[in-house]
Amino acid sequence: MKKLLILVFAAISLTTYTVQAQNDAGILVQKQINAYNAKDIDAFAATFSDDVIFYNFPEEVFLKGKKQLREIFGDLFRKSPDLYCEIENKIATGNTVILQENVRFQKGQAFLEFIVMYKVENDKIKEVYFLKRPQ
Repeated sequence: MKKLLILVFAAISLTTYTVQAQNDAGILVQKQINAYNAKDIDAFAATFSDDVIFYNFPEEVFLKGKKQLREIFGDLFRKSPDLYCEIENKIATGNTVILQENVRFQKGQAFLEFIVMYKVENDKIKEVYFLKRPQ
């Protein structure tokens, strides 16, 4: 009986850890979205690892490293005061978060839909994969 209780406790502990990890990854990605919408480059960059890589799915690299991230997104934030991202759907499992994002670059323009997968390591976004839906 004692062994069974220990086994049950261990299973509950692992489940709790897995759920917490999912929540932590989801919370981090949401912080990134909030900073994006606020066009706050410092808060946005803080959610990414120094060696972050952005891909056009499946493997075309279009951004590598936090320095390039600051340049590209800093420029985007300055040039697009109406930039806004809304989340349509979200799936989070372990260290991976997949979002269906609708992004508007300028008021009056239609939203563009993206499917974006975020991989989180050591409490930072390490990899980002973009899948743009054809218009």
